[in-house]
Amino acid sequence: MFVGGSPLDTYQPRTIVPLLEEAFRRNGIDFEARHYPSSRALVLSNSGEADGELNRVSNFHEVSKGEYPNLVRIESHLMTVHLAVFSRRNTRIDKPSDLKGFNIAYKRGRKNVEKILDGFVFEKDMQPKNSDMTAFSMLAEGRVDYVMSPSFEGQMLIQQNDKFDAIKEVGRIEEVKIYSYMHKKHSGLAETIAASLEEMKQDGTFQRIVEEVRALILAGK
Repeated sequence: MFVGGSPLDTYQPRTIVPLLEEAFRRNGIDFEARHYPSSRALVLSNSGEADGELNRVSNFHEVSKGEYPNLVRIESHLMTVHLAVFSRRNTRIDKPSDLKGFNIAYKRGRKNVEKILDGFVFEKDMQPKNSDMTAFSMLAEGRVDYVMSPSFEGQMLIQQNDKFDAIKEVGRIEEVKIYSYMHKKHSGLAETIAASLEEMKQDGTFQRIVEEVRALILAGK
């Protein structure tokens, strides 16, 4: 069982789950994914109660300060996302220091966001929330100045919710590569799954799955 800190009907899990399902199927293994709050998911996967993490940044151990040492990366890049800044303001944001002095909301558990903001934004101005929807709702209500979120997820929320019409992307801070991780007791299997994912990239299966999922999301399905 793999766990993740994002609901399974959101962009990254919707893309990654079928990719992993196919990779595991090619090795005769059933695949299951469940959603838990981000911190709970990490406890489960790091302890070995869960087998792995669905989606974490490539430098996860750096941004989490080595807090989850039992997780090993499946060495096949699954997707690239752009960490973006959203606001009702017209001010362009080009670097983290541009956010100094403002209130920033973001989805709780995004260690890379916390690392980026650390040193530029006062702790009292960092507003971790349980979901991107909550963060964007606060922005729409004027309760925070900015939201940091992956660009695609933020754009879809704006497109699907009329109350977010005044919100726009005002900058991109970082390009982020996303990987899955497994508990170290499965390190051998992690290498096997990585090889299967690379095979899927070569035979076209990987890109087909990604395009099918993206088309469904863009169609609002």
